[in-house]
Amino acid sequence: MYLSKDIPKWIMGRYYPKFKATGERQGWWNIADSVVAGISGGPDSVALLWMLVNLWRGKVIVAHFEHGIRGRESIEDAVFVRDLAFNFQCPFFMESVPVPQLRQKGEGIEEAARRLRYEFLEKIRSENKAAYIAVGHHNDDLVETVIFNVIRGTGLRGLQGIPEKRGYIVRPLIDFTRREITDLLEGLSINWREDSTNVDVNYARNKIRLQLIPLLEREYNPKIRKHIAFLSRQAFETANLLENEAAKINGLVGIKPLPYTKALWDRKALRSLNLPALQITECLRRQQRDLHLTTLSSDRTELLLKLIKDKINWRFQWEGKVEVCGDKNFIAWLDWDVNDRLIDVSIDLESRPNGTFPWNGWEISWELLEGKFTQSKFGTHQCRLIIDNQESAVIRVMSAIKARKTFGWNLEFMSWWAKRGWPIFILSCKMWWVPIYGEGKGKNVIWPSSRAVQIKVHYQKDERM
Repeated sequence: MYLSKDIPKWIMGRYYPKFKATGERQGWWNIADSVVAGISGGPDSVALLWMLVNLWRGKVIVAHFEHGIRGRESIEDAVFVRDLAFNFQCPFFMESVPVPQLRQKGEGIEEAARRLRYEFLEKIRSENKAAYIAVGHHNDDLVETVIFNVIRGTGLRGLQGIPEKRGYIVRPLIDFTRREITDLLEGLSINWREDSTNVDVNYARNKIRLQLIPLLEREYNPKIRKHIAFLSRQAFETANLLENEAAKINGLVGIKPLPYTKALWDRKALRSLNLPALQITECLRRQQRDLHLTTLSSDRTELLLKLIKDKINWRFQWEGKVEVCGDKNFIAWLDWDVNDRLIDVSIDLESRPNGTFPWNGWEISWELLEGKFTQSKFGTHQCRLIIDNQESAVIRVMSAIKARKTFGWNLEFMSWWAKRGWPIFILSCKMWWVPIYGEGKGKNVIWPSSRAVQIKVHYQKDERM
C-alpha cells in the first residue's frame, strides 16, 4: 500500500492536478476540518478514499452503509471497508439497515437505500462536526444520469445530471472517468469489491451503462460521453442563472401569506412581468424547493403553466392536501387541513360574557364590555361591535361559504378558495366582520350604547399572520 511520500510520478502527473483543481472548485481542498467519505467498497469509492488520504492533507472519516439487500455479499463488503479504513488509519463508522423493510409508500428499494444512506452519512458528519460528505460519483455516472433523466423527461434541470456539490455533499471524482479510476487502482495493486447487481440489466441504469452508451459510441459517436458531459456543464450554468433570476422574481411577486396558505403570489405583479414559460417554470420549481414539495413531472408542470396563463379561477393538486389555487388577485399554495362541514357557532353573551375557543386553526376570543361606545371599530385581527340594547346579544361565527348560503352575501372581496374555511362574525344577523380583511370590509356604525363586544382572532396553525 502506497503512502503519501511514496506516490508515483505518473499519479502526480495524471491524477493530482485534476483532483486538486476539483477540490479547489468545490471548496474543500484548503479546509482544516475533516471530511466524511462514504465508502461502499466499489472501485470508485476505494479510489476516492486512496486519493483523499494520499493526495489531500485533511482528516478522513470512513462511513459505510450496509443496506441488507444482497445478504452475505453485503456483509463481506462491510468487512472489506472496515479493513480498508484500518489500513488507512481512518476512523470507521458503519450502520446496518434492512432497507426493504424501511421503504416508504411508493418508494423503490434503490430510492429507499439512497435516502437512508444519505441520512446515515449526514448523521456521521454532524456527530463528528465534519465539513463535508465526499461520495465517489465519477464522470461516467454523470453521463449515465443525464441520459437517464432525458429518458424520464426531467427537462433542463435533469440535463445537469449529478451536481458536483450540493449542500454538504461533494463529489471529488466527478471529472474522472471509470477507466481512469480502475487504472489507478490496478496501477497501485489495490483490490476492490464488485457489486453483483451492477451487471443486472433489469435495472434501467445498468442497461444504459452496459447497452445504450456502448451502442451510441459504436454506431453514432465515439466521443458521446465527452459531449454529454459538456452538455451537463452548460445545463448547470444555465440552470444556475435561471434559479438566481427566479429567486429575484419570487421576491417581487411573493407577498405575505394569508391563513391556510403556505405561499402567496401577487398574480397581477406576475402578469406585468410578462415572463416566458421557461422562467415561470423555474419560479415554480424554486417555490417547490422552498416549500419542500415533490417535483412535478413535465406534463403536470405544463398543465399548471396553462392554468396560470389562461384561467382566472382554478385549483391544482400538487401533493396530498397541498393545492395551488388561482383567482384574479392571487396564486396561493394551500395546505388544506380544514373541516369541510359548514361550521356555525352561536355565543350568547349574556351567559358567556367572555371566553376563547378554536375554530379551523383560528383561536377566537371575545369579551363583553360595559360603558358608552359611539362607534364600532374594525381591524385586521380584532374588532369591537356595538350591541343595541334592544337586540339580543348573540354572536354567530360561521364560515364564509356558510354565510353566503345563509344570508346570500357574495363576499366578492374574498378569494374563492378562502371562503371554505374563513370565519365570519355576525351580531344579531346584521353586524358582521371578516378577520384579516380589516377596516372598510365591515360596517362602521355610530350608535350610542352601553355595551359592546371586543373580538380578537389569531391564526395559530402557524405564525404567518
